[in-house]
Amino acid sequence: MNLPPQSIHVWRQCNTLAVARNFHEENMDILKPRVDGRLDQSGVTGMQFPSYEYLVALGYGLVGEHQWVHRTVSFIIYCFGAWGIYELFLVLFHSSWAAALGAWSFCWSPELFYFGISALPDVLALVCSIWGLTLFLWWNKSGKVFWLLPSWFATTLGGLTKIQFLVVGFPMAVLVVRDWKKWNPRQWAAFVLYGATCVGLTLAWYHYAEILIATTGLSDFGLYFKPAQGWIPALKTIWHNAVSEIPELLLNYATFVFFVVGVVAFWKPGWQRSEWFTPIAIWGAGVLAYYLIELGQMGAHSYYLLPFLPLLLVVVVKGGMILRESRFRPFFLVLLVLQPVMALIRIVPPRFLAKDKAVPQELYAEDSRERLEKAVPNQALCLVGPDGSGCIYFYFLHKKGFGFSRLEDLEENLKGIPVIEEDIHRGAEYLYTNDLSISDRKVLAPYLQSEILREGNFQVYKLWIRSKK
Repeated sequence: MNLPPQSIHVWRQCNTLAVARNFHEENMDILKPRVDGRLDQSGVTGMQFPSYEYLVALGYGLVGEHQWVHRTVSFIIYCFGAWGIYELFLVLFHSSWAAALGAWSFCWSPELFYFGISALPDVLALVCSIWGLTLFLWWNKSGKVFWLLPSWFATTLGGLTKIQFLVVGFPMAVLVVRDWKKWNPRQWAAFVLYGATCVGLTLAWYHYAEILIATTGLSDFGLYFKPAQGWIPALKTIWHNAVSEIPELLLNYATFVFFVVGVVAFWKPGWQRSEWFTPIAIWGAGVLAYYLIELGQMGAHSYYLLPFLPLLLVVVVKGGMILRESRFRPFFLVLLVLQPVMALIRIVPPRFLAKDKAVPQELYAEDSRERLEKAVPNQALCLVGPDGSGCIYFYFLHKKGFGFSRLEDLEENLKGIPVIEEDIHRGAEYLYTNDLSISDRKVLAPYLQSEILREGNFQVYKLWIRSKK
């Protein structure tokens, strides 16, 4: 729980945590999230609503900045998600066994098992959407407006945090239209206000984020949907998601057995008469539309599949309950035990115990990281790289300024002078790099005034402007 960011999607974790740390250290104005790779600017940029980052920053304010803070915040959110699934499935299946199976399967999704203690705002958005729908169903069943306000808050926060999770509004709309006769004008007005403000606030935030990006030019976070570029890449992504990521990462292989049984059960006649058939079918259609619109992201970002998880778990629970009530009950119990085992095997060795942390060892190890950080004042602007992510090195070094992906980027002429000189003119005072060839480069070497520290492959230099003849 006290490990620094590592493994797959470490860049996303670092950027998320950098925003949280900048809230804590600079300004707690939630309307002005800041990144580290900020050039000579304030770092303010547009992004999804920084709800998760703000929660982590509040944690830093209470107990100080420690790695276990963000992991604890994530774990609490993860637990609330399991509770939400239990309550949701209790409504859908009218069975505590079914609800418990849904919550248990949610816990052992390998993707959630990993990101449930990692810095990823998508898990918060998922959990908010689950609770938004659950509270809405409580309202739909009781007619008490008491449940509507927390449902609206959860759904809106989920959409603000990640816009794709607004798709949870599809089954809500179906239920309201289906049951229209039982609603009075006041209740209709409440639902219209619910939908309009939920969608309106979300779209307003993302428009505001676009304005911030256009104003500062800092675009660390993607805000746009990314469809696949052509049929062949699209089919490859769909195949990869279907045969690998959904059974292995999103569900896990033991849970996938329940899913297969559930799929077979849904093909049998009669299930279409369920009161939940149409709402769930429309919900599924909405998630599928999102999937196709965002297909270009699905190949490399498995966590983009998280909106599918509640729907897949409906099928999982259906299949699990069939096995439990059949002569295969012992097999059902074996699969329950295998679920956490599969999650542990899939996540712990490759992502937490692997030697390769997807972060340079000098930055990952606490002692060397501390020496590198203290070599230069944190308030000084630095040149940092080569780091293609634009955020990993900045976060671990606790520095801000100008990033570069390769040394050649610093040599390219800009306005007739090398980029490194332009960056120095804009305020860069020091350079961090783990490319040891820098001192041999004729263009760059004259700007290296002195070496301050060498830690493994990392070098820290004081910069100066070469005298002009």
